[in-house]
Amino acid sequence: MSLSVTRAKVKEKAGIDVTDFDAAIDNLIADWIPVIEYALLPWALADTGNAGLQATLNLGAAELIAGEFLAQIGRKPGVLDAIQIGDLVLSPLRRVPSDAYGLKEQGAARLRPYVRFDPIAPTPAPIAASQGKKGRDEEDAA
Repeated sequence: MSLSVTRAKVKEKAGIDVTDFDAAIDNLIADWIPVIEYALLPWALADTGNAGLQATLNLGAAELIAGEFLAQIGRKPGVLDAIQIGDLVLSPLRRVPSDAYGLKEQGAARLRPYVRFDPIAPTPAPIAASQGKKGRDEEDAA
């Protein structure tokens, strides 16, 4: 089965109620759905009888796409500019522009149990250990 994310769901998650961004949202859906589907475990997509699992996958995908849409808006020139009039400063939210509202993180967390690999998961660092001094003084060893 394929993921199903609609423009209406992305707009709802992003808090958008105008049609100005419909083409951009449709393009993001078309770009992201195949990528998300590829990242998911095949059995998770194929388990069409599990309505809860499918709803979870679709919601996670919608959150990722809505988060990327908001990040794209945040990258437009002038969007993050501040205005100062005397002592009054008006500035946008001071958050990470790539996921200012946490939707991408939320979607990734929702999908994490069903992905083939987790690119954010910690990997073991190549550290070697050896026997030797254990932090005690020679006097203590006696």
